Amino acid sequence: MKHETRIRVRFSDTDLNGHVNNAVYATYMEESRIAFVREVFPDDRLSLVLASLHIDYRAQTHYPEHQWVVATTWLTRIGRSSFEFYCEIRSEEGVLLCEGTAVVVNFDFVAQTSQPLSDEVKARLSQYLVQKED
Repeated sequence: MKHETRIRVRFSDTDLNGHVNNAVYATYMEESRIAFVREVFPDDRLSLVLASLHIDYRAQTHYPEHQWVVATTWLTRIGRSSFEFYCEIRSEEGVLLCEGTAVVVNFDFVAQTSQPLSDEVKARLSQYLVQKED
């Protein structure tokens, strides 16, 4: 399965020419990850930290031509204490704007170390485990 999040492009996301700043895509990916986790774990709170973020930019986004983007998110890896999100952000017309990965780690803030994902968490996540389409 894949998770979709529709995200509004805000005027404040742009420069003087109406071009969406490249750093904003990290925020769009974060919004997508948060929506994903809230949907998959509606009654649980996971202690996740971002360990890695990689973004490849494919096309420009301009406001107001693009007022919404769609972030499609799935998992490409589930490890002992971490998992990797893959995210594609497209215009509403389907143009690929960017794609990237984010690795998040299950984290114990008291001990300040990673902690293993429970079998229940891994089972819920596994329904979103998909190989990246080339």
